[in-house]
Amino acid sequence: MKELCEKFFCFWRKWCKKKDDSLVSIESSKLINIDKKEDNYSNITSSQQIENTTFIPNKNEIEMSTALSLEEDIIFPLKYLNETETNPNFHFDFTKEKIIAFIEDEINDNSSYKSLVNKNGFDIYIKESGSIFNSKFPMIKMFYKIPKSDFTRSGVTVKLIDDYMNIPEKRLKWDKSIKEYKIIERHNNEVYLLYYLCKSPMIFVSERDVVDKRYDFYVNGIYYDFSSSTKDDIYPIEDDDIVRITDHCSVCKIFEENDYFNIISITQVDTKFNVPASMLSVQLPTKYKDWYDSMVNEINEEN
Repeated sequence: MKELCEKFFCFWRKWCKKKDDSLVSIESSKLINIDKKEDNYSNITSSQQIENTTFIPNKNEIEMSTALSLEEDIIFPLKYLNETETNPNFHFDFTKEKIIAFIEDEINDNSSYKSLVNKNGFDIYIKESGSIFNSKFPMIKMFYKIPKSDFTRSGVTVKLIDDYMNIPEKRLKWDKSIKEYKIIERHNNEVYLLYYLCKSPMIFVSERDVVDKRYDFYVNGIYYDFSSSTKDDIYPIEDDDIVRITDHCSVCKIFEENDYFNIISITQVDTKFNVPASMLSVQLPTKYKDWYDSMVNEINEEN
């Protein structure tokens, strides 16, 4: 979903390419047990640590008993943070509590956002002033409800939708806008580095790729995720024809309400120049609709 905005905006990305082979590990000593499916939180002893080992497992194969608690800090090595996040004047505690507050504040902000378009079941808003993570580029906020009646199979849940959106082998089956989608490093079931390569949107336009650090988790049955770009050199580009998308920030919230699955996505990306609102209002609803329809069809077909 969030990748659609990057795909659209990537028409105006500049060429950026730097090399570095280093990946660093997340350090954390404050952990709790969690069953991600049932959101069951309980304390564990401080001696239970996450090993600082780089590996690339399947999301379904991750041991779901280790995760960061709602109130404890999410601690990242310096090299995972982008230029904004390492600025001495920038202050944000990367905890789940703070991330949830940031997401909810953006969702409920009715004064800074102005309506962009209401079409195809999507309510889309724009905030020109950006966010605390980047004030230079606008935030795009999207509300969408998937009727439960759209699903012809039983047992569809928020967790199942999350799986089809985020598990690489499921995502690649239906999202035709991307060539690659993979977790390049995972330290627990909530914190990982995500790489995806977007197909060229048109002839003579280079393919674009993105490297994000992502935190995703459940609280009371509600799915949240927060993503932001890393520094350019965290994962080097190996193909000279690929352009790296940077200055990216996005969040997502998925929850069940009555006869609908509600999805709220907020995305911010550097466009390098002002994209006319009229162009966004025409392109985004159609692209979003096609994207979600493809996902729903894949879920139904695997019944």
